[in-house]
Amino acid sequence: MKKEYINICKLNRDLYKKLNFNITTNDVIITYKQIEHINEKRNGIYDKYKNNLKDIIINPNYIIEDSKHKDTVLVIKQYDKNVVLVLKLNTNVDAKKNSIITIWEIKNKRLQRYLLTHKTIYKNE
Repeated sequence: MKKEYINICKLNRDLYKKLNFNITTNDVIITYKQIEHINEKRNGIYDKYKNNLKDIIINPNYIIEDSKHKDTVLVIKQYDKNVVLVLKLNTNVDAKKNSIITIWEIKNKRLQRYLLTHKTIYKNE
């Protein structure tokens, strides 16, 4: 049976310690279904950043709480553009992995708006 996902990395839980929920695993994955979604909706973003996913998760510039979606954070890494990776954190013992939901690029103005309107969980000083 073929795996339905790709292992990306292990989560550094210390970066997420300000969250009010319990993360049940360190494993971070992306499913083939989500890769297909990203390729369809985000016009080449997955291919552009697929080799950086581990770096984005392990060495983010910011992690901010996603107030619209339960147990989800926006992981932001600044390269030549600001990259937002949406990460669904596993807080349910029945689920198995933390999962990348989507990725997109944002301009500095939107990044500043996110930082003003969302709770910052982590900032790389």
